[in-house]
Amino acid sequence: MSPLCVLGIPKTLCNVTTTPVYVESQGCKSAGPVNITSCSGACGTSSFFSAEMSSLQHTCSCCQELATSEQRIQLSCPDNTEITYTYTHIDACGCIKTECSAPGNGATTSPASSKPRRRKR
Repeated sequence: MSPLCVLGIPKTLCNVTTTPVYVESQGCKSAGPVNITSCSGACGTSSFFSAEMSSLQHTCSCCQELATSEQRIQLSCPDNTEITYTYTHIDACGCIKTECSAPGNGATTSPASSKPRRRKR
């Protein structure tokens, strides 16, 4: 994927990334590093004023898994036995539309449900 430039800072679009790590479970360890996958990168998020709705509208999306598969590896134990370890491998990532958080309180709001608030005096 090609980088996306936002305010002069290069951003990588949402994609699968791979990190080699040694896997350990129940005192047993992989013989070598295992390529563990994750999703990372930029997705579209914006806020704009809608004259029609007479409020700010928000569009949010998150970089997350689109397809996964189960992978099995053998882990070697100190007593010269092996165990099978199963983990989730990410096959594809993409931008998924999600709810946006309201500033300050962490509550989620839907763009269509924004209502003006009145102050009590």
